[in-house]
Amino acid sequence: MSEISFLLAHNDQELCFPEATKGSIDLWWVPVPDVNVSSLYSHYHRVLSAAEHQRFLSQRLPKGQLQFLITRIVLRYLFSVYHPEIQPAQWIFTKSETGRPQVDLSQTSLKFNLTHTGKLLLIAVTGSGLPGVDAEILNRNVSVAEIAQRYFSSAEALQILDASPELQNELFLRFWTLKEAVVKSTGLGLSRALRRFRFASPMEKKFFFTDDCCRQGYEDMKFSFWSTTVDQHVVGVCLATPESTSTEELRINSRKLLWPTSECKSTVSTLHIHWCKSN
Repeated sequence: MSEISFLLAHNDQELCFPEATKGSIDLWWVPVPDVNVSSLYSHYHRVLSAAEHQRFLSQRLPKGQLQFLITRIVLRYLFSVYHPEIQPAQWIFTKSETGRPQVDLSQTSLKFNLTHTGKLLLIAVTGSGLPGVDAEILNRNVSVAEIAQRYFSSAEALQILDASPELQNELFLRFWTLKEAVVKSTGLGLSRALRRFRFASPMEKKFFFTDDCCRQGYEDMKFSFWSTTVDQHVVGVCLATPESTSTEELRINSRKLLWPTSECKSTVSTLHIHWCKSN
């Protein structure tokens, strides 16, 4: 099995990442490969921490084991792309006061967040604030009207119910992934995020949101949002930045990372994705 060391020695200048990725979010799209879990663990177990070994062994199903392994391996090698002086096995993962997963602050100022749905892993990395990312499969069977009327604002629910039947599911998932992205960015509970943030027309190039901040935390932060639908996945991204930060030029750099197999070499490619962005 090949290493993903191609990330550590890639000659493409576009894939040379400075420590401080200011003004952007690197969003890595990683399709989960069909590989043997035992072989994968045998090949990469040396880069895992003792706690990660325990978490891997605690997963009862092969699907959960594979998902956990792929996530931890990619995270460790990916951060060594941003910091080549630190080996993948040396990274220390902790949690913030709000429970956000993070890399030990003594090693990097970069923040990350991740999500997986189906066979896709998404990892957001940035030096510009606290990222949050969420994704859902577009054809997911959801009781759109019932959930929207129960958990969304009346204006949001009305937008969904007024949409054409073929767009209702996508519009609902746009709202949902944006709200989940807030939760993952800040650590706020979902119920608080549902009440605090309200969105309008998230399928338009520029969409609007309202932050009903009522001493719920993060009062000194401002928020930026992105939404898209691509390859049958609806994706929402949130970035919380200090109030003094300029967010006008913030952008998302999307890259697809294909795991190496016995049939083909690993590849990294730039994805050109149309994002709808908040005001």
